[in-house]
Amino acid sequence: METKVIQSLASFLSLQHGFPETDFFRGQSSIEYQLIPSIGRLFKKGQESVLKQYEREIFDDFKRKYSMFTDTRPKNDKEFLFLAQHYGLPTRLLDWTYNPLIALFFACNSNFDKDGVVFQSYEFSRKIFNEEKDDILAFPYITLLYPNLTDVRYKNQNGLFVLYPEPWKENFERISTKYIIPAGCKKNILNQLKKIGITRAFIMPSLDSLCKDIVEIHSIRYPYAMKE
Repeated sequence: METKVIQSLASFLSLQHGFPETDFFRGQSSIEYQLIPSIGRLFKKGQESVLKQYEREIFDDFKRKYSMFTDTRPKNDKEFLFLAQHYGLPTRLLDWTYNPLIALFFACNSNFDKDGVVFQSYEFSRKIFNEEKDDILAFPYITLLYPNLTDVRYKNQNGLFVLYPEPWKENFERISTKYIIPAGCKKNILNQLKKIGITRAFIMPSLDSLCKDIVEIHSIRYPYAMKE
């Protein structure tokens, strides 16, 4: 795994080669965060069996109760897991994207006192998850899963998921490059991304995101008068 320091959008783009949808990327706003799914962050080391029990309990509970809050009707457990991940349930999925600029946005968008990081992974030979017969919470291989483009967020983010059989364990075998974004460069890179349309409202379309974008854009005009 190569490590490179990125100080501008131009320097990041200059390092992107190859064809679309061959490599994929994940941005994290702090280099201190582990590269593991959300379910893997909840339990102490050595509690893997408890983690698996907890994971199945909350997933089953989600499937029982979700229909009260959405008209979406998943067809199988893979779609249920995508839906649960989308709304914040801890899962063994990790979001990635084929668009390096989306990953760069997430690496820069918060934790402004911490260095951010973008991981670049490559397509790998993988076992295919079969929705009809495989248990998604016990599938023994790291594999890629693709959401149907039923949500504009999936389309705009050009996203995919990686399913981890051991979500408590970091795995860098398939990571080709680690880009470090110094904390002091984050806001400048975000401003550069906004000029080419990579904004919060584009990545996560909602009125909440639009309002945050509007406040940030207009706040740039009044740095002398606003509180830190």
